[in-house]
Amino acid sequence: MNFEIVCPNCGALSSPAVGVCPYCKSAMTTETEKHNPTLATIKKLYNDGQTDRALVMAKSIETQKPELLKDVDFAILYAKILFEVDGPSSKTRAVLGQAFSEHPANPHLAEYMEVVEAETNLSHEKSDAGAQELAQIIRRSPENVYALFFLGSHLYWVEKDSQQALRYLERCVRLRPNFVRAKACLAVVYKELGMRDAAARLLNDCATKTFGSTRQFFQNFAQSA
Repeated sequence: MNFEIVCPNCGALSSPAVGVCPYCKSAMTTETEKHNPTLATIKKLYNDGQTDRALVMAKSIETQKPELLKDVDFAILYAKILFEVDGPSSKTRAVLGQAFSEHPANPHLAEYMEVVEAETNLSHEKSDAGAQELAQIIRRSPENVYALFFLGSHLYWVEKDSQQALRYLERCVRLRPNFVRAKACLAVVYKELGMRDAAARLLNDCATKTFGSTRQFFQNFAQSA
């Protein structure tokens, strides 16, 4: 499989792990998606931040066409969704593992497997193995959204280092503006640092991406920021 894909808007080359053109920010389409409209729909939901709905569809397509778990594009997209909805690490590892067994030399799969392992190794200790592994991934791939998120949230909640957490979480949200969990975590950091207007803006934006009690929670939190 060719892992370079062409942006339909500006013609730039990128990889399926990116999902959005780094130049014009348009959603990019892989060959797998061209032959599977459902996968394209899942990707659109993911890009729009509707990860709960994307997860429902990903589970459905996994049941209907389990062979797709061997496809790099689908496995990485599914893993991203699981990261964003705080899915079990064991499930994310299993999703990536099937594709990795078919494509062991694929660098994107290998990196996401590393992120899963690093997240699993996070503990309630400062500078633990997981944090060190995430820092290594970021040094090698500074735009890995999920390594940035897991390290940033760990620095805030466990190491109580708001300034360092801010550095990673702001970069994460800049790269993935519709990552609701990351935006909510960043809003908490902003609030602690006295940046209440910025916190409220993020929380109100989170509310537009969620439904029911979750939306109400973000709206109430924004009002109290």
